Amino acid sequence: MKKLISILLPLMLVGTAFAEEAAVTSSLAGASLLTKGLIVTAGGLLGVFLVLILFFLTIKLMQKVLK
Repeated sequence: MKKLISILLPLMLVGTAFAEEAAVTSSLAGASLLTKGLIVTAGGLLGVFLVLILFFLTIKLMQKVLK
């Protein structure tokens, strides 16, 4: 259970990061193209790793169910 909590805690923090990002988005109108690109890249990487974590958890759950 501790392992599951240690995995899920960063995911909850990502949710709060998206809420803060919405507030920052309004101030990005004057940001440089490089800054906007870095923000989009970071968001994309977060999305990819979220999918990988969910895929990993699904595999572990399937292994437990099949035993």
